[in-house]
Amino acid sequence: MAAGQMLETRASESAEIVWDLMAIAPAASSAYFFDVDGTLLELRRRPEEVVADEHLRGLLTRLQTAAGGAVALVSGRSLDDLDRIFDPLRLPAAGLHGADIRFPDGSRQRPRADLMDEVRPLVAAFAASHEGIWLEDKGATLAIHFRERPELAGEVLAFLSNFQQGRDLAVQEGKMVVELKSAAHDKGTAIKTLLGRPPFEGRRPVFVGDDLTDEHGFAEVQRAGGIAIRVGVPDVPTEAQLHIPDPAHLRDRLRELAAHLIVTG
Repeated sequence: MAAGQMLETRASESAEIVWDLMAIAPAASSAYFFDVDGTLLELRRRPEEVVADEHLRGLLTRLQTAAGGAVALVSGRSLDDLDRIFDPLRLPAAGLHGADIRFPDGSRQRPRADLMDEVRPLVAAFAASHEGIWLEDKGATLAIHFRERPELAGEVLAFLSNFQQGRDLAVQEGKMVVELKSAAHDKGTAIKTLLGRPPFEGRRPVFVGDDLTDEHGFAEVQRAGGIAIRVGVPDVPTEAQLHIPDPAHLRDRLRELAAHLIVTG
């Protein structure tokens, strides 16, 4: 199968996607970027319930070694929360939708500390006044979760959208969540920034995500000549070229990929 045909394949056959990636994005020349919630790990009712087990940490470590260090997490979570999930593994990572980046050498691009100061009390009051929704304050972003009150999605979106005008803020929709974040950063800008630094520089990017929050990243890797993979069957138009059913299938494919790296290494 030619590379162009591979990229056109909507791969629900999980084994096929691994060998397609082995052919068009080998570890020796690729840079891998992974979302976390809904991608590497299943979504949970509360963000603090998400934890990576030893096996997943081992898979990522082996892939990082094979890719010369070019493996990173790209998430809406804070870097502290990513470190909690994957402890003791510390990967290069972009948190808060690209506003906070930890580079492989340990240096940081940090978010503006005061970005949400003006709006935080208003957002907190709104969340407190609606039973069944809750505010996740990440410092440089504010996320309102409404998984228990999905009928409030429109109201939450409209409320947070009011804060965009005249401020350096943007609204990011996700799965049962709407987030107020920096307008200057997204997962696409994060991937672009990391691709400008070693060991990612000069490699073909591969980004795996599952949500509307990942669409900027999908678009960026395609601009860079890379591969965008969406976890789950898309229910809206997506920039991703390929898909895989769920996080369990992705972990299975990483397991097969790791086994192949061991055999060929």
